Amino acid sequence: MPDNNELVSMLRTVIQEEMNTVRQEVRTIVQEELKPINERLSTLEAGQQQANQELQQVNKRLDKLEKGQRKLQQDVSTIKKEVHAVWDDILRLDNRLTVQEKKTAL
Repeated sequence: MPDNNELVSMLRTVIQEEMNTVRQEVRTIVQEELKPINERLSTLEAGQQQANQELQQVNKRLDKLEKGQRKLQQDVSTIKKEVHAVWDDILRLDNRLTVQEKKTAL
């Protein structure tokens, strides 16, 4: 008959083997349960990457639009100045014609 130390050692070995088996089973169960969660997470991450790429494209297009808007505003300002200059020329020409008409009418 084994003494107490041998029994404790044998019991410890049996418990460790059972614990290893239980750990492996728990690990397997947890991994199986986590598979759908990991798949969903992967899908979400892929969607987030796609959304980030699309956002970058939108930001690039917005930058181009803002540059175009500034150019358009500059062009409108230039056109307004030119129209104002044309009206000034027309006014001067009208004044000259009026003076000429008065001179010829005398």
